[in-house]
Amino acid sequence: MTNPSSVGSVPPPGQEPPSQPESTPIARFVAGVSSPRNALFLFLVIFSILVFWTPLSTVVRYSLTGGHQYDKYSHILLIPFITLALVYFETGRIFKSVQYDHRIGVVLLLLSLILDGWAGVAANQLGPENALSAKILALILFWNAGFILCYGMRAFRAAAFPLLLLLLAVPIPDLLLDVPISFVRHESADVCSLIFNLAGVPYLRDGYLFALPTISIEVAKECSGIHSTIALVIVGLVAAHLFLPSLWKKILLVLLALPIVCFTNGLRIAGLTLLSVYVDPRFMHSGLHRDGGVAFFTLGLVLMYAILRLLQRGQRVKRANA
Repeated sequence: MTNPSSVGSVPPPGQEPPSQPESTPIARFVAGVSSPRNALFLFLVIFSILVFWTPLSTVVRYSLTGGHQYDKYSHILLIPFITLALVYFETGRIFKSVQYDHRIGVVLLLLSLILDGWAGVAANQLGPENALSAKILALILFWNAGFILCYGMRAFRAAAFPLLLLLLAVPIPDLLLDVPISFVRHESADVCSLIFNLAGVPYLRDGYLFALPTISIEVAKECSGIHSTIALVIVGLVAAHLFLPSLWKKILLVLLALPIVCFTNGLRIAGLTLLSVYVDPRFMHSGLHRDGGVAFFTLGLVLMYAILRLLQRGQRVKRANA
């Protein structure tokens, strides 16, 4: 015999069954966070922020501070957001197969805490900046270890690029910066010489010093464009990952960031110098000198985009011939 209470649950003939409530973005977010795996990873991230609060707040403060001595920190705040965006856009591929990996994850978590402790003990020998770099490196290792613990090595390999991109959030020690800074500085001076020669401007050069008819300039270390170099390298890395399948083309695009910076930097210095000599000496101390780097960085982006398109065209021609 039919239960009367169940009769009302069956829609009459010709009537559509009641629709299920749609899943809202907030509901999906709550459901995702509330899963044990995601909740554990969120807990580890919050725990790491508390443990590494001092070096983390120091890096944030440096990245928001102006001045040439803080240029190497200016990009750091963007890196975690770039990583989150890349992981979000590749969620289906990254989290296609997940599993806990306690062995590797726990070992790496312990190593990150050991590295943090060692950096604190050896701070006097390392120096403040190197100790800060070591501590932020320990934090990045902790985040990667937590990811492996919660989602496994297969998911980590799928997310290797965005997760390892976090290493760019580690402040670069001055010892490692000296080589690219010296290279960009020297090549920027060479570009200046070339432009002066093409313009027929008389000058004398002694290393990084240029003596012109009414002014003398130096391609100083502060003019090496380290901020633009780091920014272009990051753009090249992300663009190569997203748009170039070939490994050698990825490497080529990233490596070309240095020559592009040398060209735009030398063009900027030579342009300001010529304006100061032949138009108005005040150009050397004008807003164009202080804030004109944005325009030349934009030129660098345009050049990198043109190279990317050429590399993509070669890839398309190869596929068409195949």
